[in-house]
Amino acid sequence: MESHVSSRSGLPCEPARCIADRWTCHGQQYLAGLISNFGVFCFGATMGWALFADQPSSESARTFIVGKSSRQWTNSLLPLGAACFCMPMGVMMKKHGSKGLMIFQLLPYTCGWLLVIFARNVYMVYVGRYLLGICGAALCVAVPVYNVEISQLKVRGLMGSMFYGAIVYGIVFANILEHFLGEQLVNIIVLSMALLNCSVKILPQSPAFYILHGKLGHARAALHWLHGNEAIDIEVLAAQMIMPTEIEEEHRHKYLCGQKYARLNVPRASVMLLLYQLSGGVIICGFLRDILLPFSSVFYKYEWIVWLAMILGHLICFLLIDRLGRRLILVLSAVFMFLASLYLCTWFQWLMHTKWNFQPLTALFLFIASFSFGMGPVSWILYVELIIEPSRALGCSFAATLGWLTASAMVFVYANNLYLQTVFYLMLLVCFVTLIFVVIFIPETQGLTSLQIQILLSHRSLGDTHSTDSSF
Repeated sequence: MESHVSSRSGLPCEPARCIADRWTCHGQQYLAGLISNFGVFCFGATMGWALFADQPSSESARTFIVGKSSRQWTNSLLPLGAACFCMPMGVMMKKHGSKGLMIFQLLPYTCGWLLVIFARNVYMVYVGRYLLGICGAALCVAVPVYNVEISQLKVRGLMGSMFYGAIVYGIVFANILEHFLGEQLVNIIVLSMALLNCSVKILPQSPAFYILHGKLGHARAALHWLHGNEAIDIEVLAAQMIMPTEIEEEHRHKYLCGQKYARLNVPRASVMLLLYQLSGGVIICGFLRDILLPFSSVFYKYEWIVWLAMILGHLICFLLIDRLGRRLILVLSAVFMFLASLYLCTWFQWLMHTKWNFQPLTALFLFIASFSFGMGPVSWILYVELIIEPSRALGCSFAATLGWLTASAMVFVYANNLYLQTVFYLMLLVCFVTLIFVVIFIPETQGLTSLQIQILLSHRSLGDTHSTDSSF
């Protein structure tokens, strides 16, 4: 097999792949991305449960949730459960791979929803929500990593953005059902959607997992399933070339430098998820009705507009992420969110006595669409891309733990006393910090392999190392 090495830097770079049928080369990986995100869609519907109306049916678990304290605990226990179990999920993924974790999450998901549906007191609801948080821990550790590792470089951003999209569409789906069906029936439907997750069993394990465990035959079979016959040998060779035991001495030195600097990238990934939660991950997904309800008796009409903003923002990101790059999208997102927050702060400060009209609604629409365009999906992509494959299981789980702890604390505070003006002042500050952080600390990862990203971050020249394709 012919070896391909960059003439300027000596780094391994991948040859162009033979042109083949589009479905053979791409379709299977898209199918794998969709199936792997079925569980995330269900988890999004679970998050949407917290947004349901405050007038539950008599048989609903919500009859036990009375007062601020019970609502506070109900909403915060899901992210708290996720935070407590992200590290154990990382350990499990290191041993059993992403696929094993995606199958395992069915257990806490089913048990959690059964407790919520058949709740006889508020403590059963609490335990159910905590178990559903464990499901979220498994999904947020396994699915983003799986989506990135099975995808080719030129569609890696698109594949990675599916995770946030599945959360958004799950939330919207649950709320659509709640508008037309009884709450208890919606709960049963969301529970039964667990059957969709059984299709995960047909997916191959991540090729990176097999290569890290020395199972090259299994990796070859997984690549064959994902990308067809044309690229199997080339991609397995390329995957081997980034492993310390398979590369030349000069490359080994650069790889070990990458491993050394990889430790610094876990904080980068952690800060990205922390900013994700602070900049809108909690307030948009958990307290949307609290923002809209005080200003209009017909807030349901505005709510649909806001859901449209979330979907539209994600679709734009889905189409442009592999054309514009991660860094530019994050910068644009932070700038638009900052401007929208600035107007909303001004409105709440001096114009709140006026009617909730077109202008503040447009600013809110821009804020949410900008979040779904950039900070929402791109944070979960970079959370994986910044960490090299051998460190992803524990590194990503640590970053996710910090993100969920932040979410739990914010939910607890917001549910207790939500001051809208204060919220958007916080958004204003967070968007400014995000802009500075992205400009200074976040590199452009588009078109780079994991090894190349590590060397870039360790201030070594990449030279001509951009490759045209990869499975990692």
